[in-house]
Amino acid sequence: MRHISFFLFSFLLIFSTAVAQQDSDSLRVGYAGSAPFVIEGENPDGVIIDIWDEIAFSLKQSFKYIEYPSVDSGIEVVLNNDIDVLIGPITINSSRANIISFSQPYFDTELAILAPLMEPTIWDRISPFISTTFLYAVIGLLVILSIVGFLFWLVEGRKSEQDYGKGPIRGIGSGVWLAVVTMTTVGYGDYAAGRFIMGSWMVISLILATSFVAGIATTFSMSTNDDKTIIGLNQIEGKRVAIPNYKNIADRVRDFHGIPVMVDDVSEAYQLLMNQKVDAVLYDEVPLEYIFENNKKKDFVLSKKRIEPQYYGFVFEKENDFKHQVDLEIIHLREIQRISRIISDWVNRT
Repeated sequence: MRHISFFLFSFLLIFSTAVAQQDSDSLRVGYAGSAPFVIEGENPDGVIIDIWDEIAFSLKQSFKYIEYPSVDSGIEVVLNNDIDVLIGPITINSSRANIISFSQPYFDTELAILAPLMEPTIWDRISPFISTTFLYAVIGLLVILSIVGFLFWLVEGRKSEQDYGKGPIRGIGSGVWLAVVTMTTVGYGDYAAGRFIMGSWMVISLILATSFVAGIATTFSMSTNDDKTIIGLNQIEGKRVAIPNYKNIADRVRDFHGIPVMVDDVSEAYQLLMNQKVDAVLYDEVPLEYIFENNKKKDFVLSKKRIEPQYYGFVFEKENDFKHQVDLEIIHLREIQRISRIISDWVNRT
């Protein structure tokens, strides 16, 4: 009986020692962020989980996941040495790099803009045609035609009353008509005796017609374009824009006289937009595209304008030896485009 008890005691001691050793070798991996990088649920899921699983498998490294409510709270835990690494859509910037160590960037992204589609009203379509610029152009053209018509009548009209009619009013009117049909390339210019004036007018009218048609085309384009929809930073003046809680992005919005509204994650930004508490969302492209695709509404527009490049990395405490191994795996996964395929798969899921 003593032998059996001794055997059981020895077995338990060895087993507990092995478990303790295994726990000591396991990394404490914190994760935080928004979808699709971190998907809320009972078990860890999302882009970043798939990426880390591949890295840990290649390194034959055991680990356990610990979830944190935000990236900033996770960074504080790293600083306290309560976890070994923090993973997620963590933007690499100088202020963070002063206190912690970043891995190689595992993904490069940019900011995108999500805003309501603003259909132009009837007034929006008509107003360009009664704008001062358009009216000045028309009046200017009429003045030029009147001057040219007067010159035609002055040179030819009094000698060719059968063509121009009697009297200055009818004569100048015929001259204006001649200028118009010459300008529009209908003809009659070759019948004119004042060839010097007519030849000069042909050249001038060609330039004027080209400029005038281009101006009309631009005006028409403005009247039919959805230029009230926010698709770029040049349209955010006086607008409330939901953005990540980063000072440099807030400064960029203020540079364009926008009003930055800082949020903790893309879901909060999206809800503010849906509740009409902000006019647009300026956020990292991948999470914004993911939430838009999974809640797609035809009344909104997602614009990718290559704004403010962002770089995602993992967070380690300073002087971490394991970071070098992770860096090598990140480089390898980027070389074979595995990370891009994981992100694309998550964004396109329905």
